[in-house]
Amino acid sequence: MRDRWRMKTLRLFSTLLIAGIAFSAGERTVSASLGGFYNGIKQFSELPQEVNELKEGYNHTLQELEQARNDVKQFQEQNAELAEQNRKLTEMVLELQQAEMARKQNAERIKTVVLTAIGLALGYFVLIRALRFGMRRTNRYRR
Repeated sequence: MRDRWRMKTLRLFSTLLIAGIAFSAGERTVSASLGGFYNGIKQFSELPQEVNELKEGYNHTLQELEQARNDVKQFQEQNAELAEQNRKLTEMVLELQQAEMARKQNAERIKTVVLTAIGLALGYFVLIRALRFGMRRTNRYRR
């Protein structure tokens, strides 16, 4: 009888031990699942705020993009204006270079004409003197 009683006591004790372990593990599972459920609800309730933050960030980025596009458009317009100014300045420089070359050519022509005129005048006077000298000499021999 003692063996039976010991067996029953041992069964009862092991059953209680197993039930205690199962109950405590079940309690952890329940509390963990309740905590997970609470965390899920908390995260779900925070989603609209996060969505609003994302929308604000998106709108801010769109504004920055639009500003950048405007800046690019303005730079392109300025670039076109500067290119036109550069073209006009290049034409003006070419015209000035051509005018300078024409002026130099005219100055060279005038210089050539003046030197030729001086040479011709000197040549004329020398020739006249030579002719007079020659004529005087020939007149001396005739007399």
